[in-house]
Amino acid sequence: MNTQVPQQVLVVDDEPNIVSSVRRELMTASGRYRYAVEGFSDPVQALERAKTQHFDVVISDFRMPGMDGMEFLKAFAQIQPDCARMVLSGQTDMATLVKMVNETHIYRFIPKPWHDYYLKGSVAQAIQYNSVLLENKQLAQVVRDLKIPIPSLIDNNIDQILLVDDDPNILGSMSRVLTHHSRMDELYSAIRAEVASRSGPVLEEGKISVQVTPSALHALKMADAISYSCIIADFKMPEMNGVDLLQKFMDKQPDCIRILVSGVISQEELVYAVDSAYIFGFIAKPWQDFELKSLLAQALAYRRMLAENLKLAEMVRQARRNAADS
Repeated sequence: MNTQVPQQVLVVDDEPNIVSSVRRELMTASGRYRYAVEGFSDPVQALERAKTQHFDVVISDFRMPGMDGMEFLKAFAQIQPDCARMVLSGQTDMATLVKMVNETHIYRFIPKPWHDYYLKGSVAQAIQYNSVLLENKQLAQVVRDLKIPIPSLIDNNIDQILLVDDDPNILGSMSRVLTHHSRMDELYSAIRAEVASRSGPVLEEGKISVQVTPSALHALKMADAISYSCIIADFKMPEMNGVDLLQKFMDKQPDCIRILVSGVISQEELVYAVDSAYIFGFIAKPWQDFELKSLLAQALAYRRMLAENLKLAEMVRQARRNAADS
């Protein structure tokens, strides 16, 4: 008898037959996980349900009447920020896809029609990835709740940033943007604070070190010598494209946040970057300086949160091991 607790999945699509199809495929026993699937054709009703039921994964259509997928996922993230977010859609546009990547940080974009094995594999990978982060977060909260003195968690206050682009002019321009503070930064931060009623993360002067290389192959060699907080890579490069570089870089440094930039990328290629390199964000060329700085600031804040949770969680695990050995 299988007593495994099923993973909770929420499916939202304005077409009831799509909801039924996804539910049927996920609930067909196979693989590591079992799923309990709830489906809604009304995103508003789905949000109300999310207030009372925990979900491990949410899968949302993009084009829905009244509230589109991006609006829904942003609202859902306010209720359940730790739930893995995925988009299942047959149509979207490039500008909207970029906003979804940068604002909702979707784990995966699954095009319609989908393959059964790809849908199940994506959900399983999302759960596996998120479960580690959630466990670290919960254990870290134990330390915070007990008000245990926390040692210095950051060995080096300087975040190492790696820029990779075969155009030296682009490297120089991007490096200057990231390392120089201006009055426009202050103005933009003030506007954001007024609009959002709170200030988001900002880049701190003197807290980042930017290194550049025009070679993807050299970037991989640099990863063997230096631990990076974030890599920002162009998509079109002669030695290998940016997505392949970010994948290889992820194998070497999985905790390094990955951002893709490009002026000549297709929608399908961006979806591939989301699904295979798990990019945190995308910047279109030519970029707006404040967008580049804002996205990097968000990426670094997210990485610091994960690093702190991991170290605090390890404190709890070590304390438990010591207690078990005594």
